[in-house]
Amino acid sequence: MRAYQRFSTLSQLAASVGAFALAALLLESGGLYDWAQRLDLGLERTVAMPVATALHRALAPLHIEQGRRNTLVELARIGWSDDPAALAEANTHPQPKELAPPPMTPSTVTVPVKHTTAGTKPVTPTTATVILQPVPLRPDAAPGLSTLPAIPAIAIGKTRTIALAGDSMMAVGMSSTILRQAPLYKNLSFVHAFKSGTGLARPEVFNWQLEYPAMLKEARPDFVLVAIGANDGQGFVEDGVTYPFGSDGWKRIYQRRVQAYLDMLEENGATVIWLGLPPMKSDVYDARIALINRIDYSVVSASPHAIWVGTAGLVGDGSGRFRDYGEIDGHTTRLRQSDGIHLSDDGATLITTKLLRWLAVQEVPKPVTAPVTTAQESTKP
Repeated sequence: MRAYQRFSTLSQLAASVGAFALAALLLESGGLYDWAQRLDLGLERTVAMPVATALHRALAPLHIEQGRRNTLVELARIGWSDDPAALAEANTHPQPKELAPPPMTPSTVTVPVKHTTAGTKPVTPTTATVILQPVPLRPDAAPGLSTLPAIPAIAIGKTRTIALAGDSMMAVGMSSTILRQAPLYKNLSFVHAFKSGTGLARPEVFNWQLEYPAMLKEARPDFVLVAIGANDGQGFVEDGVTYPFGSDGWKRIYQRRVQAYLDMLEENGATVIWLGLPPMKSDVYDARIALINRIDYSVVSASPHAIWVGTAGLVGDGSGRFRDYGEIDGHTTRLRQSDGIHLSDDGATLITTKLLRWLAVQEVPKPVTAPVTTAQESTKP
């Protein structure tokens, strides 16, 4: 009898643990999918991605993810979550005032020649239109990859070094996709200079002016591909003064920090490719990101060594707004991760494929011509 009671108790315990694990799995399928997407390329990611993707797709019709999102918002409201979108939705500050539209004039960029070899003529720098007629108040919806400027071709036998910089917008989706495509481009090399959970709003937490040079080590990138700002939709304190997000003081200081960050990226002659942040699922969070994009655009478009690439026209819908799914090669594919913030690997390919082809343009080898021989030389024994 005692043995039977023990077996019954163990069975109940096992059932309870199993039910708890199942509930956690159901509620966290979106989080599990995000976790798998963020893994570095390797065996662990190869095994985890199919399982997490299948589970996430199977549970999507149940709309459990919305309950998870609502819970995160409530946790953020009481200070128990640092999810950027949840923080934005939980924040009760009024929405920031709209900035004045950017000037409706084309922005141009001159891409400088960085290296030439002795005895060869330098390639003439090319001035080209980067963005034509930017959309008022939404530079993120401006043309993205259709107006990339001409750049000097990579000399035969040389490589072009590209630093991947920014926060989780680079770390998740973008960098993993680029590194997966990298073997196709033998003349490109990449430097990791990104870190999730960072930004420009809180230098006391993570100071990019100190950390970026340390990440580069001895590398001297020719180009810097940057995506940053997802964590910056918050107020901050400077010199003992609190600046609520979107206030005039906040915009002034944040613009100054963006300028300092861009200046640092451009050191040693690097050309910066600044990816505008994509549209976000949460309307509140999207409004904050739109303000950050406008400030970023005002700084980047003024630099002759930086290129702004709007991403909303690539991963957004026809109006440049958020969409979860889109068509790639005739197949409906998830473009965004379940958090409504980061790009999926497939979504990132809409940006990376053309960017890498553009960056990897190779110098065309000169045809080898046979030496010219005279008639007399050809008749010699």
